[in-house]
Amino acid sequence: MANVLLFFFVAFVVLLFLDPHVEGSRLSLTHVDSAAQLTSAERFRRAARRSHSRRQAFEGKWSSPSTVVAVVDYAGDTEYVIDFGIGSPVLPATAILDTGSDLIWTQCVPCLDCLSQPSPFYDPSKSYTFSPVPCSSPFCSNRTSIDNGCGGDRCLYLASYGDGSESIGFLGTETFIFGDGSSIAGVTFGCGFQNNGSLSNSTGIVGMGRGLLSLPSQLNPRKFSYCLTPLNSSTASHLFLGSTASLGGNRGALIGSTPLISSPLAYFSTFYYLSLLGISLGGNRLPIPASVFQLKPDGSGGTFIDSGTFLTSLNQAGYDILREEIIKQVRKPAAELPEVIQDMGVDLCFSFHGASSLPPMPELVFHFEGADMRFPRDKYMAYVDDLGLLCSVIIGTQDSSIFGNYQQQNMHILFDMEADVLSFVPANCNQL
Repeated sequence: MANVLLFFFVAFVVLLFLDPHVEGSRLSLTHVDSAAQLTSAERFRRAARRSHSRRQAFEGKWSSPSTVVAVVDYAGDTEYVIDFGIGSPVLPATAILDTGSDLIWTQCVPCLDCLSQPSPFYDPSKSYTFSPVPCSSPFCSNRTSIDNGCGGDRCLYLASYGDGSESIGFLGTETFIFGDGSSIAGVTFGCGFQNNGSLSNSTGIVGMGRGLLSLPSQLNPRKFSYCLTPLNSSTASHLFLGSTASLGGNRGALIGSTPLISSPLAYFSTFYYLSLLGISLGGNRLPIPASVFQLKPDGSGGTFIDSGTFLTSLNQAGYDILREEIIKQVRKPAAELPEVIQDMGVDLCFSFHGASSLPPMPELVFHFEGADMRFPRDKYMAYVDDLGLLCSVIIGTQDSSIFGNYQQQNMHILFDMEADVLSFVPANCNQL
């Protein structure tokens, strides 16, 4: 506890004597299961179940695009949280990181209906760097990811989530302080005084989507990167904001770049869509029509990258072809799936219970516009040791494809929102 207090005292001193707007920050990302004493199989199952719930929330949003709903199925159903300070004097906060939504918000005094959290509630009346957002602000007219309007002299918001969870409050601007001593002044965020649902023992959510209210959209320059350590690693993952977001430190590795595609519908403008052209396995291009993964003029379909979804899901027409090819490569029938596997949304496993080794499998390649992503067996198949099952970590879905974080582990990924480009390079994220 003394170390935590010392950190925030130092951050407060930095805030007083340095330029309050630093263009770059480096943060640690903590996996939501990092503190739990779990086996590797238990970690996999918990992450896969969260992924299944989150994918169902996405599908609910696609089925009713006229409804303004943030995409997280349960506000706590995501994978990573970040620690930071807010206000002056500095108050510690721990928030869920979410590339599938835009609004940054934290629970605030006066709390009419709030969830339990590990630190005191933020009180804007006690921070001399807080300012309310006026109704004339363009942030107050943004309705792509939240519903908002004016109440008296306050810009009010309503953020609704797929399970019925909500945050109601008002928008303001504040200074955010990060663990590397940097700070960003004038961040527009939500001060939630009526909240329900689940926050995974955090204080709120940091939206990292493409919308006006997200944290990346408020950076200068507007870019960020992250490097996710493996699921069972004891080392934290890393998030880089603004000018610190760069792939230049990955010497000798080939950097790939592909365009970021925008949805034609404002309701889906949060997501980072990519142009996935096809898939190869073992050097053979699979007979999947390019249209299967393309974003349609009506906003349906497409492929987007999401840090909060564990399992990659492919449009069913493409997945069925890949699934058939994986079965050919393993050269044994698919196993009957126990209920615990079915609950994760996984539908392809092979029994290797008692086997001394797992079969070699060829490289999987995702062909994006301008770049290829290459994956060895252990990036698309996972061994659930307590069940003796080798399972695909790619699953099928009825609409948009989602590139999940299992394939993103040990890959440094850069989102450049000014150039509309996503770049990536293999990396040892434990050592970054």
